[in-house]
Amino acid sequence: MQTLRMLLLVLLSSPLLFSQSSSLHGIDVSDLDRKADPCTDFYQFANGTWRANNPIPASMTRWSKRWAAGETSKDKLKLVAEEAAKNQSAPKGSTDRIIGDYYGACTNVAQIDARGLKPLQPWLDDIDNARDIASLQKVIFRLHDVAVTVPFVMYGGQDPHNPTQVLADIAASGLGLPERDYYLKPEPRFAEARDKYKEHVANMLKLAGWDQAAATAGAQTVFAMETKLAEASLDQVTLRDPSATDHNTTFAQLQAMAPHFDWVEYFQHKQLPQDVDMNVDQPKFMQEVDRQMQQTPLADWKVYLKGHLLDAAAQALPTPFVDESFAFYGKYLGGATENKPRWKQCVESADQLLGEALGKKYVEKYFPPEAKARMQDMVKNLLAAMKDDISTRPWMSDETKQRALAKIATFHPKIGYPDKWKDYSKVDIRRDDFFEDTVAATKFVVEDDRQTIGKPVDRERWGMTPPTSDAYYNPLLNEIVFPAGILQPPAFYLDAVDAVNYGAIGVVIGHEISHGFDDQGAQFDEQGRLKNWWTEADLKKFQERGACVVDQFDHYFIEPGVHHNGKLVLGESIGDLGGAKIAFMAYQKSLEGKPRPPDIDGFTPEQQFFIAWGQFRGDEIRIEQQRVMIQADPHPMAKYRVNGPLSNLPEFQKAFSCKADSAMVRGEKSCEVW
Repeated sequence: MQTLRMLLLVLLSSPLLFSQSSSLHGIDVSDLDRKADPCTDFYQFANGTWRANNPIPASMTRWSKRWAAGETSKDKLKLVAEEAAKNQSAPKGSTDRIIGDYYGACTNVAQIDARGLKPLQPWLDDIDNARDIASLQKVIFRLHDVAVTVPFVMYGGQDPHNPTQVLADIAASGLGLPERDYYLKPEPRFAEARDKYKEHVANMLKLAGWDQAAATAGAQTVFAMETKLAEASLDQVTLRDPSATDHNTTFAQLQAMAPHFDWVEYFQHKQLPQDVDMNVDQPKFMQEVDRQMQQTPLADWKVYLKGHLLDAAAQALPTPFVDESFAFYGKYLGGATENKPRWKQCVESADQLLGEALGKKYVEKYFPPEAKARMQDMVKNLLAAMKDDISTRPWMSDETKQRALAKIATFHPKIGYPDKWKDYSKVDIRRDDFFEDTVAATKFVVEDDRQTIGKPVDRERWGMTPPTSDAYYNPLLNEIVFPAGILQPPAFYLDAVDAVNYGAIGVVIGHEISHGFDDQGAQFDEQGRLKNWWTEADLKKFQERGACVVDQFDHYFIEPGVHHNGKLVLGESIGDLGGAKIAFMAYQKSLEGKPRPPDIDGFTPEQQFFIAWGQFRGDEIRIEQQRVMIQADPHPMAKYRVNGPLSNLPEFQKAFSCKADSAMVRGEKSCEVW
């Protein structure tokens, strides 16, 4: 684990991230909506014109400069894949051959269509041939090998009490709708989604050769089984509490929890010893699985497994299956009006299953070493700012501060790409069989994860692929990770003034650091253990400050009667609030002892900082996608990720000379956690 104990002065004495010459640009003034008042709706002011001039593309569910950059990365991946596909003389097992053959097979839609359902038929026959529940369970074993995770999933997860070790984590799965409330809540939007989902399942079964009556009945069977599983599932807010899914379990206890499932043979199939450390996320859910193993007819189980197999395999099947999958998940739930072009579906699939092979080629072509070095400097500066912030918190005792500072000192940043790449050379990828390529690549992903169970944690593994336009914090490793894919405009510019970069990627860095001290991250200590390190009084004060954020976001609506669940978005909102604050602190510190940067296009450096965040987060989101997000996504809508945190910051109020009664000034209602 990398230790960061440098003094703030030392960190900030390093060379500036960018020399502030006149050739560097500020924010993009053409994005601004000059008619909007920044003190009334800063989101509209910062990016309103860009959104008006750049409507959401038909194949997307949201759009902004950030999302556009993510799609541009896929254009680059397309060039990588096409170049590899042309090189058919590359040795078998080489990165070029694997990428090229996978992409070539995926884009050969005529061949996929001509084969029809034939590639999937052995799997469907496998389900049909199950004579009893015992043999059906063996089918489930094999489905798990290709990531058809019904009705539960096992994967390698860090032990929250001994995070240097990987245990076997058994989690709830097996639902086709986004989360449990879609099955259980009476509101019309949920009732409609249930009806549309049953239509979708029936359509998939019809494509597989069922007549209308059988398909309709089959869809009802699938939905009825899933509803019982949903009733036994934890809700999204509860799932955010690490202690709610912390159930260290022995093999004997697992057998007692679900005695009608053959755990002995399942563990043998997984090549795991029975004494491996194990956690069961949701015991009540597993008890319901066991009840269904005992009471649900074999015929119903077969229908359920077929329904999920068809959905899981849809992208590797003929065009009608791809179209039906999109019609429900992309169009109805997401609001997109047309599917992405096939080449882009293939690039996304390759990134998902062969991500580090594709990613290695991507960073070789598109990620310059100086970008990584400059990011490393920014991360150091933001960590130093967080250290300074914690040291001055008036509501924290010295005892708790010392534990928080110890956690800051052990943060481990990862930037750009892994130091050690995965080896895909044994994955059997062929140019003429996309279905089998998908099976082979998926088996590799599942097996790659399984092999971690029962072993020490490999700290060099990444949870995102290098081309991904995103970032994350892992509390069990106390690490912050920034893939190369996010280190491009509008998050990160090689030719922008510091105010812009600190306001965009700087806030993202601060956001991920703040996750170490949000309502979830704060439950893990400096070693990544799920262990309370707070004094009782300080913990109460911290929770009170979090309650302020919950109340703020409870009052943000996406449409009449539908508002954010403040408890669901609490962690991300603390991340945004803390991220904006410490990024601004780091930027201000970087200016000490230097001439004040000039205004650009009439905007001060401080205004540039905040506008950069508003332009980076300027997502327009389809209302259908918002309805899904409001239920299952811990991230708030983009508008509230901009206006929410900034309305709490006196620094924002000062930068734009906002009056005390402005909408962007919460005043006495302001929330401050970090």
